[in-house]
Amino acid sequence: MAGESVGAGTSRHRRLWAVGVLPAVAAVLLGVWLATDGWARVQDALDGPDASEPSCSWSARVEGADADQAGLIRCYLRALAQHSESGLRAVVPSQDNQGPTGFTAADFTHSRDAAAGPATVTVKPNDSDSADASVTISYIDGAHDQLEIHGANPASAHSWRFVSVGTYPSNPNEPSAAIPSR
Repeated sequence: MAGESVGAGTSRHRRLWAVGVLPAVAAVLLGVWLATDGWARVQDALDGPDASEPSCSWSARVEGADADQAGLIRCYLRALAQHSESGLRAVVPSQDNQGPTGFTAADFTHSRDAAAGPATVTVKPNDSDSADASVTISYIDGAHDQLEIHGANPASAHSWRFVSVGTYPSNPNEPSAAIPSR
């Protein structure tokens, strides 16, 4: 190596570092991510759009709910208080999963009630179907609401969605309403 300068050795050392060590470090970091939080996210993505529940920070007293249900309810209350269609879209089944096509003024009836202060929410599971529950909301100003939640994705225990919110498409297999004769 007589004739090589000190700079050439340093350059070769950097190339070896970049080719050998950096990929190994990246593989270790990817492994740690997959072992902790990453695998759950990958699995949720594979399970589909309704495989995991949204979770939001919103002041409410929620009774009888598990953590997934409580997170969903807080997101609903926040979307309602903010009169947010995109927020409501996050707490109902996706359109790909036969969810609502839109929202009307009726879906925002309790917007002011939700914005007035913390609500008290009671979740009552359906005794005959563990994927269904009733949600009773008592707003601070005295208004009440009764809604239903359902596990939207059977492949995930974390897929609770409100099924009584939004405008749902009509079922093409149902007979059309009778037209009154004149």
